[in-house]
Amino acid sequence: MKKLMLRLAFFISVSVFAVSSVFISGCSSSQPQKTYYQLPALTSTSQESRLGVKDERQLWVKGVTLADYLASPGIVYQTGDVIYVNASNHLWASPLEQQLQQVLITELSAAFPQKLVAGQPLEKNADTLDITITAFHGRYDGKVMIQGYWMLFNQDGVIKRPFNLELKQKIDGYAELVRTLATGYSQLAQSIASQIASPV
Repeated sequence: MKKLMLRLAFFISVSVFAVSSVFISGCSSSQPQKTYYQLPALTSTSQESRLGVKDERQLWVKGVTLADYLASPGIVYQTGDVIYVNASNHLWASPLEQQLQQVLITELSAAFPQKLVAGQPLEKNADTLDITITAFHGRYDGKVMIQGYWMLFNQDGVIKRPFNLELKQKIDGYAELVRTLATGYSQLAQSIASQIASPV
């Protein structure tokens, strides 16, 4: 009788373990998968996109400063007039400020092929470009917002310009949101290049 009870207890233990394992594995497989996004550089290398400059001093893209709510790994989406959400499963593949700096360097290098554009000061008295971004997100009404200001420090002084871009996201989804943000940021880079080439 004792042997029968031991066998029964062993059978119940194994059955409970098997059911628990299936339940845990089912729960873990139902967890949403994390997806990572990288901004593409959309610059055109055509001759028409290249701009002239007065000199060939280095342009140092010093950095991109983000508003605090944009500095997290998650892509930001505005769900209401005063509500902003950082996605927990749709994440930037690398820090957003690094991506934005690199895309800007790529875009400006294409605009000024004879000018050294870099993320480090490699020459004395380099022109210095600083950019601050206060909005870089999607919105509940299908709009994509890019806002902030940039500052150029050179031998002639300081130029400061605000920017406010609003684009329409054509289809739903985070991938399309990232593509639309990239399109708007490319437009911003081209605008900055034009104003550097022909300051008013």
